[in-house]
Amino acid sequence: MPRMQSEVWKHFTPAIKDGREAFMCNYCSKTYSKNATKMQMHLDKCKEYSVVSQQSPGPDGSSSAFIPVPSYSFLPSANPGGQFLVDSVDQHSQVYADECLARAVYATSSALSLTDSIYWKRFFSVLRPAYCPPTKEALSSHLLDCEFDRVQSQVHEAIGKADYVTIISSGWSNVKESGTIIFVVATPVPLFYKCVKTKQQTSTFITEELKRVINEVGSQKVFAVVTDDAPEMKAVWAQVEQAFPHISAIGCTACGLRHLLDDMMAQPSMRSLCTRAEQVVRYFKENKILTEALRCWQSTKIKGLFSQRTTLDLPSGTDWTGVLNLFSSLLEGQNSLQEMAVSCTLNVDSSVVATLQDAAFWKGLSTSRNLLHVIGNYINYMQKEDAVLSSVVDIFSQIRLAIEAFLSGCAQHSVEQKAVLASLHMCQEFCVKPIHVAAHILDPKHAGQHTVSGEQINSAYLVISNLSHHFSLDEGKVLGSFAKFSAKEGLWKGTGIWNSSQHVSAPTWWKGLCSSEPLSDVAFNILQIPPTTGACERLWLQFCKMMAQGSVSSERVHKLVAVQTNLNLLEPSDCEYASLDSEEEDRKVLL
Repeated sequence: MPRMQSEVWKHFTPAIKDGREAFMCNYCSKTYSKNATKMQMHLDKCKEYSVVSQQSPGPDGSSSAFIPVPSYSFLPSANPGGQFLVDSVDQHSQVYADECLARAVYATSSALSLTDSIYWKRFFSVLRPAYCPPTKEALSSHLLDCEFDRVQSQVHEAIGKADYVTIISSGWSNVKESGTIIFVVATPVPLFYKCVKTKQQTSTFITEELKRVINEVGSQKVFAVVTDDAPEMKAVWAQVEQAFPHISAIGCTACGLRHLLDDMMAQPSMRSLCTRAEQVVRYFKENKILTEALRCWQSTKIKGLFSQRTTLDLPSGTDWTGVLNLFSSLLEGQNSLQEMAVSCTLNVDSSVVATLQDAAFWKGLSTSRNLLHVIGNYINYMQKEDAVLSSVVDIFSQIRLAIEAFLSGCAQHSVEQKAVLASLHMCQEFCVKPIHVAAHILDPKHAGQHTVSGEQINSAYLVISNLSHHFSLDEGKVLGSFAKFSAKEGLWKGTGIWNSSQHVSAPTWWKGLCSSEPLSDVAFNILQIPPTTGACERLWLQFCKMMAQGSVSSERVHKLVAVQTNLNLLEPSDCEYASLDSEEEDRKVLL
């Protein structure tokens, strides 16, 4: 157990003397170095302290701590001629202040050692001299446990109040093959529910854990499960849908698109293009004369508005963004590079000259850059918190058009073209399910813009029918309502209601303006489902960041991440700040 802090520190104020840390007696202003024994010996002999310590307890009989504070110029005096301001903090106020401070530290990801800093100690001493802030050990132990239990209680309460929820799950493993599976419950606010440590992430283990979470949350209110693209996760889908027929299991769209990009980058022609591009950039960056010549060349040309000044970039990793930056930097400096290649004053290697004068090389860079840009933008969008399920169908329509344009504009072998189209088909099978089509059709922003097949529309009808049965709704009335929505009849006849859809989210539109229609509950539920496991990925980044610091155990990291995430998602109410009784508030000494 950590050593208890001596009571003597309450009677001294941190100060700086001759540029060194010192502690000043609150009664006679004598300073000492950081030595509790000597400070206690002084306190035993201090005449001013003996006078104050003989004061009687407060009228309420509480064990208040009375600390007289030197009357600095920036602090109010106890009386016009007084020397000290008497401050007190009773036990209840101390506990409440510790709770509030701990909550602020956790919510803002502040260092647990914050209260060990002499500057923070001095600040607390000025603000409330009698208050002793909690130590790092307290912030990482019992205060964290209490806050974690309190926040988890709020999480369960929020989930209990939600009518419909989605379970989001994603897993990670390390080189030792031990793994972590994160579970998030979206209400639609993505609340961190729990994480599970496992030695092996098998589909059987994940299925049992996922079923346990679904039953704990309430299987009747869970309508979708979103997972990453790991084979073990995909194997869970059928078992979950068999156990809970009303639940749709879907894959993370961002994961699927990243996998598609990886497959495209692995094609021989793309690898060859990357190799040639890296050779050119590396050649110029390693030759200081050419680097300086390129800078001067571009500076001269910029004045003539022939080209933009650019910096050649090498990819820093295997991520697609590095390749995109590589291609973009070459294309932005194309004119200058080609002119330098044929310059009589510069001795550029013949192989580099051949690459720079190759029209097919530049065409490949341009078409590849455009395709990476399109898919990359959709990945970035899907990773955002405001990504919606209804946009997935349209995204894949746009990606198919971009890939077809890419294949028609490049000299890829037919085998590679078939491989790229096969990867696109597999990605679409993973990312686009009947519930995505239903969301696309039910989103008023996509009215009249549907690019789905008849088979996909029939699958969407089946999803709507199944959910209407689960909600105990009349299937005929629900589908009749859907028919009027599609034909823009009845409630949807006027243009005003459609114009309003451009100013609110689709779930709000259905719940606020169309709640009288039998289709409303089904549409509201479907349109709230998140399309990715982005919430889990953001949590994992927080885990990694805290684990890298190595200051607390993995169990404490779990609690810190849970508290920080959920505190910032659950808006605090006014009642949280009124836990002290009004009589106690009246007795507090305010500075």
